[in-house]
Amino acid sequence: MKQVILLEDDPLLAIVQKKMLVNLGYDVIATSTSGEEGLDKIKSLNPDIIVSDQNLMGRMKGLEVIKTLREENVHTPAIILSGDTTYEHLKKASIYKNLKPLAKPVALADLKNTLLDLVESSSAELIS
Repeated sequence: MKQVILLEDDPLLAIVQKKMLVNLGYDVIATSTSGEEGLDKIKSLNPDIIVSDQNLMGRMKGLEVIKTLREENVHTPAIILSGDTTYEHLKKASIYKNLKPLAKPVALADLKNTLLDLVESSSAELIS
């Protein structure tokens, strides 16, 4: 079972997203409301996948967490959830490997397909 860390600052959305992930067969090993705390949990728990909202409490946003990890050579597959589907946001997300943007509100089927695509593409990169 793949282990996931969920970063979401809205308590209700965190509950819903955690249930979605569990229903899809993922083990949510930790949650966090801030980018800074989430980054610490990611580094200490080494999840298989990161699911993060873009707008988090604290100074760090979701993409900043991913940027910091990539700068430290941590390439954990990640999904950035955001209501911002503008070209600029998608362009920022596209520069990072093993990262997929996903629009909020998230439908279960979209989350499932994005997770499968992310896991498959990151596995393909390890082989090549």
